[in-house]
Amino acid sequence: MDKKELNKIIREHKKWLMSEGGERADLSFANLSSANLSSANLSSADLSFADLRFANLSSANLSFANLSSANLSFANLSFANLRGTILENINWLSYIGIVPDKKGFAYAYKVTKESGAGIYYGGINYADKATFQVAEIDTSVNEQCSKGINLATFSWCLNNFMDKSYRLFMFRFNVKDAVCPIGSNGKFRVKKCTKVGECSWEGNLKG
Repeated sequence: MDKKELNKIIREHKKWLMSEGGERADLSFANLSSANLSSANLSSADLSFADLRFANLSSANLSFANLSSANLSFANLSFANLRGTILENINWLSYIGIVPDKKGFAYAYKVTKESGAGIYYGGINYADKATFQVAEIDTSVNEQCSKGINLATFSWCLNNFMDKSYRLFMFRFNVKDAVCPIGSNGKFRVKKCTKVGECSWEGNLKG
C-alpha cells in the first residue's frame, strides 16, 4: 500500500473516531511491511491478516484494534497502546517461544566473538566462567536493547549471524530475572544466568 493511500485511510479513520463522518480503517490483508505508523491513531481499526513486518508502530494507538493473524515480525511496538487487543498483557517470553519449566527456568542463547566477548559490547567474557550477573538491568519493556545480559532464541541467533566464525553459547536462567521487550523478535535480557555450554551452529551442545 502506498503512503498516500495509507495516510488517507488514517485521516478518514480519525474522523470516524471523532464521529465526524469518515470511515473505519479497514487494513485487513494490507501490505504494511516497513510502513511508518509511529504515533498513528488506529484505535478499533481492522488490521487482521495485515503484513506489518518491520513496521514502525512506536507510540501508535492500537487499542481495540483487530490484530488477529497479523504478521508483526520485527515490528516496533515500543510504547504502543495495546489495550483491548490480543496482545494486551501478553507474556512476550512465551510469544517468542521461551517457556519455563515447573521451577521457572528456561534456556536461551548468546552469540560471541571468537574470544568469548560479546559482539557489540565488551566487559564480559562468556567463555571464562559459568555464572554471570550484572549489577543493573533495564526493566523497561519498551526498550528493545539495553542494560542487562542480552540473550536470544536459537532462531534469532541463526537468522542474524551468518558468519559462523562466531561462537554460540547456551544459558539457563530464571524467567523472573528476565525482561522481554514488547514486540520482541527473539531477543531479551536477563540479570543473571548460568552457562550450560557451547553449541555448534546446528544447535547441538559440544562435548
